[in-house]
Amino acid sequence: MKILPIVLLLSLALLGAYACSAPPAEKEAAPDLAQIKTEIQAMEDAYAAAENAKDANAVLPYYSDDAVNMPNDQPEAVGKEAILERIKKDMASDTTGGTIAFEVREVMAAGNYVIEVGKSMYTTAAGDKKTGKYISIFEKRDSKYVCIRDIWNNDAPKENK
Repeated sequence: MKILPIVLLLSLALLGAYACSAPPAEKEAAPDLAQIKTEIQAMEDAYAAAENAKDANAVLPYYSDDAVNMPNDQPEAVGKEAILERIKKDMASDTTGGTIAFEVREVMAAGNYVIEVGKSMYTTAAGDKKTGKYISIFEKRDSKYVCIRDIWNNDAPKENK
Protein backbone atom coordinates (compact mmCIF):
# COMPACT_ATOMS: atom_id res chain seq x y z
CA MET A 1 0.00 0.00 0.00
CA LYS A 2 2.83 2.37 0.66
CA ILE A 3 4.00 1.90 -2.96
CA LEU A 4 0.74 3.15 -4.51
CA PRO A 5 1.14 6.78 -3.37
CA ILE A 6 4.77 6.80 -4.55
CA VAL A 7 3.85 5.36 -7.97
CA LEU A 8 0.96 7.83 -8.23
CA LEU A 9 3.22 10.75 -7.29
CA LEU A 10 5.90 9.71 -9.80
CA SER A 11 3.28 9.28 -12.53
CA LEU A 12 1.93 12.78 -11.86
CA ALA A 13 5.46 14.20 -11.90
CA LEU A 14 6.24 12.53 -15.24
CA LEU A 15 2.93 13.67 -16.70
CA GLY A 16 3.62 17.22 -15.55
CA ALA A 17 7.11 17.19 -17.00
CA TYR A 18 5.80 15.91 -20.33
CA ALA A 19 3.00 18.52 -20.40
CA CYS A 20 5.46 21.34 -19.73
CA SER A 21 8.02 20.23 -22.29
CA ALA A 22 8.36 22.12 -25.57
CA PRO A 23 6.42 20.72 -28.50
CA PRO A 24 8.52 18.72 -30.95
CA ALA A 25 10.14 20.92 -33.58
CA GLU A 26 8.47 20.75 -36.94
CA LYS A 27 10.51 18.83 -39.43
CA GLU A 28 11.95 21.08 -42.13
CA ALA A 29 10.66 20.20 -45.57
CA ALA A 30 13.17 18.46 -47.80
CA PRO A 31 14.53 20.79 -50.48
CA ASP A 32 13.19 20.36 -54.00
CA LEU A 33 16.48 19.41 -55.66
CA ALA A 34 14.99 19.33 -59.17
CA GLN A 35 13.74 22.91 -58.78
CA ILE A 36 17.05 24.05 -57.29
CA LYS A 37 18.96 22.36 -60.13
CA THR A 38 16.77 24.19 -62.68
CA GLU A 39 17.39 27.51 -60.91
CA ILE A 40 21.16 26.98 -60.73
CA GLN A 41 21.27 25.84 -64.39
CA ALA A 42 19.56 29.11 -65.38
CA MET A 43 22.27 31.00 -63.51
CA GLU A 44 24.98 28.97 -65.28
CA ASP A 45 23.32 29.62 -68.66
CA ALA A 46 23.28 33.37 -67.95
CA TYR A 47 26.95 33.20 -66.91
CA ALA A 48 27.87 31.39 -70.14
CA ALA A 49 25.88 33.87 -72.26
CA ALA A 50 27.74 36.77 -70.61
CA GLU A 51 31.11 35.04 -71.13
CA ASN A 52 30.31 34.31 -74.77
CA ALA A 53 29.24 37.94 -75.32
CA LYS A 54 32.46 39.12 -73.61
CA ASP A 55 30.33 41.10 -71.13
CA ALA A 56 32.20 40.87 -67.85
CA ASN A 57 29.69 43.07 -65.99
CA ALA A 58 26.85 40.68 -66.89
CA VAL A 59 28.68 37.88 -65.06
CA LEU A 60 28.70 39.77 -61.75
CA PRO A 61 25.12 39.05 -60.57
CA TYR A 62 26.20 35.40 -60.26
CA TYR A 63 28.54 36.29 -57.37
CA SER A 64 28.01 37.63 -53.85
CA ASP A 65 29.97 40.73 -52.85
CA ASP A 66 32.21 38.57 -50.63
CA ALA A 67 32.65 35.67 -53.09
CA VAL A 68 35.92 33.83 -53.51
CA ASN A 69 36.74 32.60 -57.02
CA MET A 70 39.48 29.99 -57.41
CA PRO A 71 40.29 29.61 -61.11
CA ASN A 72 42.49 27.06 -62.82
CA ASP A 73 46.21 27.99 -62.75
CA GLN A 74 45.58 31.47 -61.30
CA PRO A 75 45.56 33.05 -57.85
CA GLU A 76 42.20 33.27 -56.12
CA ALA A 77 40.10 36.40 -56.58
CA VAL A 78 38.43 37.63 -53.39
CA GLY A 79 35.41 39.91 -53.69
CA LYS A 80 33.32 41.04 -56.65
CA GLU A 81 35.77 43.70 -57.84
CA ALA A 82 38.70 41.28 -57.94
CA ILE A 83 36.51 38.71 -59.73
CA LEU A 84 35.45 41.37 -62.28
CA GLU A 85 39.08 42.26 -62.99
CA ARG A 86 40.01 38.60 -63.45
CA ILE A 87 37.10 38.02 -65.82
CA LYS A 88 37.98 41.14 -67.86
CA LYS A 89 41.59 39.97 -68.12
CA ASP A 90 40.53 36.45 -69.19
CA MET A 91 38.15 37.85 -71.80
CA ALA A 92 40.79 40.20 -73.19
CA SER A 93 43.33 37.38 -73.50
CA ASP A 94 40.95 34.95 -75.25
CA THR A 95 42.12 34.60 -78.84
CA THR A 96 40.21 31.45 -79.79
CA GLY A 97 36.82 33.08 -80.36
CA GLY A 98 35.16 30.13 -78.70
CA THR A 99 32.05 29.56 -76.67
CA ILE A 100 31.53 28.05 -73.26
CA ALA A 101 28.61 26.14 -71.77
CA PHE A 102 28.02 24.76 -68.29
CA GLU A 103 26.10 21.67 -67.26
CA VAL A 104 24.85 21.25 -63.72
CA ARG A 105 25.54 17.62 -62.90
CA GLU A 106 24.46 17.49 -59.28
CA VAL A 107 23.15 19.74 -56.52
CA MET A 108 23.11 19.14 -52.79
CA ALA A 109 21.17 21.45 -50.48
CA ALA A 110 21.01 22.14 -46.76
CA GLY A 111 19.24 25.16 -45.31
CA ASN A 112 20.22 28.25 -47.31
CA TYR A 113 23.21 26.57 -48.97
CA VAL A 114 23.56 24.66 -52.23
CA ILE A 115 26.63 22.87 -53.53
CA GLU A 116 26.76 22.42 -57.29
CA VAL A 117 28.98 19.97 -59.15
CA GLY A 118 29.23 20.74 -62.85
CA LYS A 119 30.95 20.27 -66.17
CA SER A 120 32.27 23.00 -68.46
CA MET A 121 32.49 22.60 -72.21
CA TYR A 122 34.52 25.02 -74.31
CA THR A 123 34.51 24.95 -78.11
CA THR A 124 36.97 27.08 -80.08
CA ALA A 125 35.99 28.78 -83.34
CA ALA A 126 37.98 26.04 -85.10
CA GLY A 127 35.81 23.37 -83.44
CA ASP A 128 38.36 22.10 -80.92
CA LYS A 129 36.72 21.04 -77.67
CA LYS A 130 37.96 21.28 -74.10
CA THR A 131 36.17 20.17 -70.96
CA GLY A 132 36.55 20.85 -67.28
CA LYS A 133 34.80 20.45 -63.97
CA TYR A 134 33.82 22.79 -61.19
CA ILE A 135 32.21 23.09 -57.80
CA SER A 136 30.22 26.16 -56.77
CA ILE A 137 28.72 26.92 -53.39
CA PHE A 138 25.64 29.13 -53.29
CA GLU A 139 23.90 30.87 -50.44
CA LYS A 140 20.34 32.14 -50.58
CA ARG A 141 20.39 35.85 -49.83
CA ASP A 142 17.39 38.14 -50.24
CA SER A 143 15.38 35.24 -51.70
CA LYS A 144 17.89 34.37 -54.44
CA TYR A 145 20.98 32.23 -54.72
CA VAL A 146 24.39 33.84 -55.19
CA CYS A 147 27.70 32.09 -55.58
CA ILE A 148 29.92 32.54 -52.53
CA ARG A 149 32.74 30.16 -53.55
CA ASP A 150 33.73 28.47 -56.78
CA ILE A 151 36.66 26.47 -58.02
CA TRP A 152 37.36 24.82 -61.33
CA ASN A 153 40.01 23.17 -63.42
CA ASN A 154 40.39 21.92 -66.94
CA ASP A 155 40.49 18.26 -67.84
CA ALA A 156 43.84 17.02 -69.09
CA PRO A 157 44.07 16.85 -72.88
CA LYS A 158 43.35 13.39 -74.25
CA GLU A 159 46.45 11.56 -75.35
CA ASN A 160 46.70 10.60 -78.99
CA LYS A 161 47.21 6.85 -79.27
